[in-house]
Amino acid sequence: MKNTVALLVTSIILFSSSSCEKSSQSSSIVAKPSAKGEIGKVVMLVNDETYVHCREAITEVYQKQMPGMAGEEQYFKLNHCNEGGFTNYFKYNYNLSILYQQDKKDKLIALVGSQFTDMLDEKLAKGQSFFVLKDLFAKPQEVAIIMGANQEEVRTNLLKNKDKILELALETERKTTIELVIRDDKADDVFYGDMMKKYGYAFRTPANFKLSVRSDEFNGVNRIIGEKRTGMYLYDEDYVGDEQLTAEYIIKKRNSMLQKHLHGPDRPDSIPTYVTTDTANVDLVMKEITLNGYKAIEMRGWWAMANEFFGGPFVSYTIYCPTINKVVTIEGNVFAPSKKKQPLMRVIELAATTFEARK
Repeated sequence: MKNTVALLVTSIILFSSSSCEKSSQSSSIVAKPSAKGEIGKVVMLVNDETYVHCREAITEVYQKQMPGMAGEEQYFKLNHCNEGGFTNYFKYNYNLSILYQQDKKDKLIALVGSQFTDMLDEKLAKGQSFFVLKDLFAKPQEVAIIMGANQEEVRTNLLKNKDKILELALETERKTTIELVIRDDKADDVFYGDMMKKYGYAFRTPANFKLSVRSDEFNGVNRIIGEKRTGMYLYDEDYVGDEQLTAEYIIKKRNSMLQKHLHGPDRPDSIPTYVTTDTANVDLVMKEITLNGYKAIEMRGWWAMANEFFGGPFVSYTIYCPTINKVVTIEGNVFAPSKKKQPLMRVIELAATTFEARK
């Protein structure tokens, strides 16, 4: 088994090297299995002692608090496994991380062979502490490898590269798990087709979402499973200047559109209920991003139902679309009392990455 795995890793390295010459042996390379995984999950291969020593650093990297949440919601759920438990279920995961401790490498050698650890030792000798290896055990797969000579170096290098490691995990998830969210062919996506035809922009509809709002200025889809509700909505206005991409403008526009189109339950006293932005209890977090090639402002925070006592997290993307001279906003919100909201928010985030405007 040891020799078989070592041969597999050797084949991977040779195949991906730019200096590798094509030969008649290339046809004998075994095709890698398809990668698998779940939204919001990272698998980590690390020996038990190192895991315990680095636990706080690992938490700071992968399990830090998601912004815009009222309660404790982490970016990722971590599946830790040691070399003895590293079965195909773990090694074929989309999002895989390996903590390599040089002075404890014997068990890893038994798992993947000495040529692989020799490569890691060479990188360590050159001062490299973190790198990414594609399609190591399955395809598509991006493996984050964090290295150190001993436990303390591994912990230090985790913290040193924490932003890069988290962004890699998020980007890997965006690239590899989108099929778990968007299942239908584009030609069968009615909401997408209607929005592109009428307005010139759209996102792909997440699986099991249904049309919930339709009007000339505000359209959306949602999914209701028991008490859990997830909604995504679209609205736009002509682009007149970059002041439309400022926090003050975005919040004002957001509150105006949601008050008009998203209402709560009727009250016996006829006082209106509507969705608005809670700026008092949860901090708003904004940043400029690129969304599928478009300049956009991402805003995260908490929505509240005016004159009622419930709410939930939201994320919005205010997108500049030069080809149609519009500023388009994607609104996504979740209502899931006493339930985990992170997986539902991830569906919104992944679906939003499919946004496109007519060329």
